[in-house]
Amino acid sequence: MKKKIFFCFLILSAFSLCYADDKKFIKEKDTIKKEFLKEKDRNDILKVFNSTPEPEGGVLNNIAKSVIFDIKGNPFLVLPIVNTSKDLGIDWGFMPVLMLKGKNDSISSVIAPSITKNADLGYTYAYRHYFFPTEKSLIVARGYLSEHVQREVFFHYYNPEILGSNIRLNAELRDWHNPKSSFYGYGIDSKKSNGANYTYYLKGGEFSLSLPLFKNVYFDYTPSYYQNKAENGIFTNKKFSDSFPVEYSMYNSYKSFFTNRFSILFDNTDHPFIPKIGTYFIFSGAFSKKGLLSDYDYSIYTLELKDYYNYKLLDKSITAVRFLLQWQTGDDIPFYNMPQLGESTGLREAGDGRFVDRAKMVLNIEQRFTIVKQSVMKFLTELEVSPFIDIGTVAPSLSKISTGDLKYGPGLALRIVLRPQIVGTAEFAFGSEGMNTIVKINYPF
Repeated sequence: MKKKIFFCFLILSAFSLCYADDKKFIKEKDTIKKEFLKEKDRNDILKVFNSTPEPEGGVLNNIAKSVIFDIKGNPFLVLPIVNTSKDLGIDWGFMPVLMLKGKNDSISSVIAPSITKNADLGYTYAYRHYFFPTEKSLIVARGYLSEHVQREVFFHYYNPEILGSNIRLNAELRDWHNPKSSFYGYGIDSKKSNGANYTYYLKGGEFSLSLPLFKNVYFDYTPSYYQNKAENGIFTNKKFSDSFPVEYSMYNSYKSFFTNRFSILFDNTDHPFIPKIGTYFIFSGAFSKKGLLSDYDYSIYTLELKDYYNYKLLDKSITAVRFLLQWQTGDDIPFYNMPQLGESTGLREAGDGRFVDRAKMVLNIEQRFTIVKQSVMKFLTELEVSPFIDIGTVAPSLSKISTGDLKYGPGLALRIVLRPQIVGTAEFAFGSEGMNTIVKINYPF
């Protein structure tokens, strides 16, 4: 417990040191002090961040001229896909991308279908459509269909400025059959060799409303209802039902989860999807009551802190830091809904759901270097190189989290940022679980 407290103290101290350096620099430069302290100058700072000092014609434009075509004024390109999965190996294929322009030549929507081939899934056909009604709002429609098992229908809506106010609205609907899941047992000492592939079924949705309380402070209410189950995966040599017969017998039929999540959050970041400066903090409690559209009595508490530090206000390097602490109380619930640590949950070197238990702690640090920043076909485009390290662990309870059980995953990310809405990223992570490659849209945090 003392180690855990000391670890949290180090994290908070790191944030304090960042701000201490900030203040020291402010004293040295009165003009920068004015930019920091006056909120009315915040937009001027962001204009500097989002400006384009280099003329059209550099490295990115030379590449763009080779791979991007013009279709009635709308950029079009075809991207190769080579993606690895800890569970299913390599996916390869291609993805045509069409960016449709709206008012003022800004991107109004992006259409990105794809075809990929995997040795176990066969061909997978996907359709993605991203809508950008404003610079900070987003609508996503997505569908997947594979020859074997995998399928998805997904819809997401986010708007942080409903009717011109500071009220935030978020809604999501999903029907998903995911054959890429594996379960390895409980705890940080679960062995990779014990992993058994299963197909994860999810259907349901959630709705979130964030109401402003004070400046940059919000109260959020999120009710959600999902049904989930786990069945044998597509690998026949090591069945989930044989490796974990107890979990299979308990969770191979749909279980219902209705939760009410209440949150207090602070957010003064400059953008909901691709932030460059500011801090985001949230503390939430999600509660489920058996008999009230749910099969279990339990609660999950989450504390998360994210900070984006721009050294001396120079748009060259951004330090992005995220700390998350999560713990569950109440009934034992299915492993797939417990706190997890893996590829999409804080430890990129491991497969999804690699470590599972009733509590987890995660620290992610990225140094996002802007290598090239240019206007490409009238879009502000940045090329980033981001070394990172992921640190995390899981435990049976919050009090049993120990720094002696930490897993480490250093890596490197290559990203193309199309402001104001889009990030394409290829991440290469390493660690005790081996190497993992992740290709996706948007930052990890």
